[in-house]
Amino acid sequence: MRMLRVRKLAAGRASIGLVLVTGFAALSVEACAGDTVKKGKGDGGDSATGGEEGKDTGGSSSMGGVASSGTGGSSMGGGASAPGTGGTSTSTGGKGAGNTGGKAGATGGGAATGGTGAGKGGAASTGGTPATGGSGGTGNNGGSDCNGGPCNMPPTGLLNPEYTTNWNPGILKDTQLNQPLGADGLPVRTMVCASPKPGDNLNTAISGCAEGQVVQLAAGTYTTSATITIKKGVVLRGAGSGTGGTVISKTGGGTAIQIGDQQDQACYKSAFGTGVALTANATKETSVVTVGSSASGFKAGDLALIDQVDDATVQEGDCDVFKRVDKRSVSERVEIAAVDTAAGTLTLSSPLHWTFKSASPYLAQIARVTGAITRWAGIEDLAIKGGTNPDYLGKSAGGIEISNAAYSWVKNVTTDGTIGGTHVNLTGTFRVVVRDGYFHHSANYGFAQDCYGIVIRCGAADNLVENNVVRYMNKPLMMNVSGGGNVFGYNYVDNSWADPPAFQEINIDTHCSFPHMELMEGNWAPHMGAAITHGNSGYLTYFRNYASSQFAPPAVANSTAKQTGNVASLSFNLGDLNMTVVGNVLGSSAATDLGTAAVSKTYICYNADGPCILWFEKKGDIAETSLWLHGNYDTVNAKVMWAANNAVRDIPASLYRAAKPGWWPAGVAWPWVGGDLTPMIGTLPAKTRAGTL
Repeated sequence: MRMLRVRKLAAGRASIGLVLVTGFAALSVEACAGDTVKKGKGDGGDSATGGEEGKDTGGSSSMGGVASSGTGGSSMGGGASAPGTGGTSTSTGGKGAGNTGGKAGATGGGAATGGTGAGKGGAASTGGTPATGGSGGTGNNGGSDCNGGPCNMPPTGLLNPEYTTNWNPGILKDTQLNQPLGADGLPVRTMVCASPKPGDNLNTAISGCAEGQVVQLAAGTYTTSATITIKKGVVLRGAGSGTGGTVISKTGGGTAIQIGDQQDQACYKSAFGTGVALTANATKETSVVTVGSSASGFKAGDLALIDQVDDATVQEGDCDVFKRVDKRSVSERVEIAAVDTAAGTLTLSSPLHWTFKSASPYLAQIARVTGAITRWAGIEDLAIKGGTNPDYLGKSAGGIEISNAAYSWVKNVTTDGTIGGTHVNLTGTFRVVVRDGYFHHSANYGFAQDCYGIVIRCGAADNLVENNVVRYMNKPLMMNVSGGGNVFGYNYVDNSWADPPAFQEINIDTHCSFPHMELMEGNWAPHMGAAITHGNSGYLTYFRNYASSQFAPPAVANSTAKQTGNVASLSFNLGDLNMTVVGNVLGSSAATDLGTAAVSKTYICYNADGPCILWFEKKGDIAETSLWLHGNYDTVNAKVMWAANNAVRDIPASLYRAAKPGWWPAGVAWPWVGGDLTPMIGTLPAKTRAGTL
């Protein structure tokens, strides 16, 4: 719905290059029966655990098998089995499907694979008109090795490479101390340099520590009137985030803890050197940026921002903020790995997620970050109370603000209803991780109150938000001018606040044009989408999520109202474009009814209150006609719906994890959700954890 107005600190003109590619048009429903059943994907664990609370999502007990492979536009049926009844299916250790077919669809090649497109109009139509149904899941949760290869290799044709990217977020290697990463993918730090007690000055303790060391806090409450600031590679670690652990109690207003100190100023022109024109296109999935003689102004280790001028597909709306220069909405934070002044090139440490075009009207530029960059900082195992944003909306988070930072992390942190404003901001960050946290409730419910959970903004790229519980805020997870390659993975996200509370807000949402090339995978989030209140979004991928359209009770903080408006699993507004929705379980039924909204009744609705599976603002808008919709189970059709002209039926376990996560609990099936699994809804660790909090 409505958002903040933030102080306008940037001005200019500009925009992106998106050649629209028509993908799927009409949405019809028809089923075809098959005759073979395929094994499930990923790791079944010790047993295939049932859905949360052991409920099924469909109501029917059995459906037709999967049709054998076909070609061209032949339509094919789904797998066997309706949603499971929980805990009854055991792992057979079968092969992980979805990884045998060709190269990853997202790898692509050349400029044509870029999100900007290059006149490849027909390329989007590997699936044709989305329509044909299939039946339930494709067998057991068996298989532990994804066919002996990586689990994140989709078969050619499953995805449109112009709509998607290669996601590889977070911290990939500990280059600070050259130690192995932990099972959670984070650096392991053991050298304690200070152990301050409650009442001691924490900023002094942090300043006195060397890079790679730990400030270890005791159990108890540390009250501070000053913002705790980490500007070097030091970890602030508590004794736990729950009862009997460590509490940081912020008094007097302001952000409680920050990594880096630029806050929202990291977004704007003043934080960068002069923008340098690209002398050739910087192509998606490549790592070289050509700038000619201007290469001498960069050095290895720099962070920089690439952006380009908006074209007509970008609807900026009233959001001229969170950008280096107004009307340069598509941007990406990058790291310079090497500079070749002779060749006039910059080599990046990670491939690009967008094709930035050098020619008019796009006029792509790269600008070096001139302020201090914080690397290898961590916040672990503590709770935060009392932080606020006392200034203009959007300036900083009340809980944790991370700005101009790379390879940093937040782990096992709890925030609660004493926090005013956003709980966690990732502002212009690169490869930052937020995981295992519990972020809930707000001190200032309302629109234009920064009542948000975790926000990725200002071109931030390749960040990972994983295994968190985020509830009872207006927008629990949100993207503001995010820069691509970011992943929201395996989070439990619920109970978005709204006024009136009968209106259902979106749990994972966008604000401020133009979030792009981001992945939502494996989340339990009743309602996902992309609002255009402050500009549109595009090229977002929703993969293997459970979106029931029903919030857990009570649906909204401080209310017992039943939700009757905007009830849907996925919603896309006017101008949202080239979204991908694959492998999800969508909708509610009598068997899963939580009582907070009516169960799903309609597959598609247009600017209506629902309850429906897919919500569009207007029939025939590009949000609908460009949608890449394939292989999703929904409770209205009670089967997996396959695109009519897309013969690919293998859905990989993941789009960003090459193997079962090391932190995933033993005995719990992974992947945990999908129309190709039995049961379709298994156990999400974050959801299980939420039941104990």
